Amino acid sequence: MVKQLFPLVLLGLLAGLDPAHSKLPHVVLIVADDFGVGSVNAYGAPKELVRTPHLDRLAEKGMRFTNANTPGAICSPTRYALLTGRYAWRGPLPFGVVNLMEPLVVETDRPTLPKYMQKLGYQTAQIGKWHLGYGDAKRTDFTQPLAPGANEVGFDYHFGLPNNLDDAVGVWIENDGVYGLRSTKLSPYSKSFYGRPYLGLDAPQRVREEASQELISRAIDWIQRSARGQPEKPLFLYFATAAVHHPIEPSERMRGASGCGAYGDFIQDLDASVGRIVEALEYEGLMDDTLLVFTADNGADVPRNDKTRPENQAVQAGLAPNGVHRGDKHTIYEGGVRVPLLVRWDGQVAAGSVSDRMVNIVDLFATLVECVSGRTPLADHAPDSISFASTLAGQDQEPRPAMVSSNAAGLHALRLGPWKYIDDEFPEGTPEALQKSNRSQAERALFHLENDPSEGDNVIAEHPEIAERMEAMLQELREEPTRRP
Repeated sequence: MVKQLFPLVLLGLLAGLDPAHSKLPHVVLIVADDFGVGSVNAYGAPKELVRTPHLDRLAEKGMRFTNANTPGAICSPTRYALLTGRYAWRGPLPFGVVNLMEPLVVETDRPTLPKYMQKLGYQTAQIGKWHLGYGDAKRTDFTQPLAPGANEVGFDYHFGLPNNLDDAVGVWIENDGVYGLRSTKLSPYSKSFYGRPYLGLDAPQRVREEASQELISRAIDWIQRSARGQPEKPLFLYFATAAVHHPIEPSERMRGASGCGAYGDFIQDLDASVGRIVEALEYEGLMDDTLLVFTADNGADVPRNDKTRPENQAVQAGLAPNGVHRGDKHTIYEGGVRVPLLVRWDGQVAAGSVSDRMVNIVDLFATLVECVSGRTPLADHAPDSISFASTLAGQDQEPRPAMVSSNAAGLHALRLGPWKYIDDEFPEGTPEALQKSNRSQAERALFHLENDPSEGDNVIAEHPEIAERMEAMLQELREEPTRRP
């Protein structure tokens, strides 16, 4: 079956050809920040509120997944799993995210997706949001070299944000250091969106209103330089947008363009960024040979404690950023983990196709490796990653085995077909404050998502045997290092 999927690539590798000179597709992976399924027209977002023509075009020319999930309801765990093919709770992140001054959490001796791509001959880059830490000291010193970082986990080039659009570092990171750093002087000044003073590094400061546009310009520049400088080598770009994570900062060009305020404008900025990347690929003559994936790190964030926030204003205007799903970012419910997933690969993935296969963002590791090489990575290299390359090729594929998702406090949920079981135990070491803020979610629950996509009816009392079986499966997954042959 594998040989039928991508025969030219596979036969080239089996014949011992240099991967850099075989016909490998370019791979562009775009990961949006805090972006739910209800924010895209192709998933049902009303066009009178927000318009996403470029994302819709990906759906028209490729495959749209209706049951795509993230391994975490917050940023860092999903990004760790994406790069390693391994649930973050197995090691570095049993709960929470990587804080601003914390070290790199991706183990440098672990096989990663970009390392696989490098071995196949790819030029690799990570541009945009990182949020996986830098260095190996207990507290990161941004005046010093920031290795290990993105370069050490497989990216030839890195330019981005340490955490998010307005973190207190306030500068750009390029490869293993602060971009444009002039000295080790610190002059703290003003405060970020989150109330913390900027570090005041002696380097060019980010302008948050312009940051999203700077990142897309950097991504396009890398595509152009790499395609022209080494045209014989394929490209692997992991572009992580700053949108639509707060602070909500739409560009001047897009301000006022949507029908639901600044949040809708920011969504349209994100959509326009996708369009600019496609345009750059087309201009360089690469799009016909590009596998392009768009998804998100978790569901939309709708902070209900502040009704003045743009996210809530958009909801009041009628937008449902997470569709019909309960909850949002941080939560164990579907609103925290259900995300859009669009895959375009002209000539390989059928245009306008739709898949209801349950998939997880952790699966992208094995899927992309199989798509470009014809072989899945070794099980211990990507232990939780299940390839859905056959689904992309339009072939029948067995349902995905059970998968795990977690919330901000480390609570686990197990998905098995239409069933979802939620556990009530926090991981050892979860801070008391985090447990307290998530206590209402720590209730054993069982939902049938096909019958109840909004998770309004806990049927654990009616189906105790299913709950017990899934609880045992969850414990088995926790104890076993891999579930993939």
